[in-house]
Amino acid sequence: MASLAAAASTAAFATAKPRARLSVSCSASASGNSNNTTATTSTSSNVVSLAASSVKTFSAALALSSVLLSSAATSPPPAAADIAGLTPCKESKAFAKREKNSIKKLTASLNKYAPDSAPALAINATIEKTKRRFDNYGKFGLLCGADGLPHLIVSGDQRHWGEFITPGLLFLYIAGWIGWVGRSYLIAIRGEKKPAMREIIIDVELATRLLPRGFIWPVAAYRELINGELVVKDADIGYY
Repeated sequence: MASLAAAASTAAFATAKPRARLSVSCSASASGNSNNTTATTSTSSNVVSLAASSVKTFSAALALSSVLLSSAATSPPPAAADIAGLTPCKESKAFAKREKNSIKKLTASLNKYAPDSAPALAINATIEKTKRRFDNYGKFGLLCGADGLPHLIVSGDQRHWGEFITPGLLFLYIAGWIGWVGRSYLIAIRGEKKPAMREIIIDVELATRLLPRGFIWPVAAYRELINGELVVKDADIGYY
């Protein structure tokens, strides 16, 4: 009887379905259910591995960004010097000292005259002009050297165009005005008997009449260039 019970229990155990285990089975005699369980387990392992790798990558990137941000915050800012060796005039001690000395000299000379005299009024006007000049140097961002004098920047920097381009164009305009009036004067006297004497002794009345014509000399020069009157022909040039 006991042997029959033992045989029955052994047969029941043999025919029972195996439980699914989270392990990779390499046995060729495994059933279909075992193969499905093995495939599911492998896929889950791959997903877990990818997730762990992603977490490690994100942690490394976060640590690197933290290091870069901390180094950027603690490192000194880059040098932003405008022009080497020059400082803004409003921040230059030599410039302030030069202004102080200039006003001091004018004030000392003012004490020699009566307050309401013409020399005193002229000196007071000069003092005010001096103060405005130094104030404008600092206000317009001019750069001063170690000597306290403003320096013109002619390197083409757009921030300093007002220091050279504008005065340069104004100089060219005034020089062209003078040259155009002088040219008109020579053209006006060349038909006289002694034009050389009129060049030596200037006819002030004639020069005064020609002076306003130089106001629009760029337009007049362009018009004569188009008409062919600006340049003298080679046949009219005399050689000596």
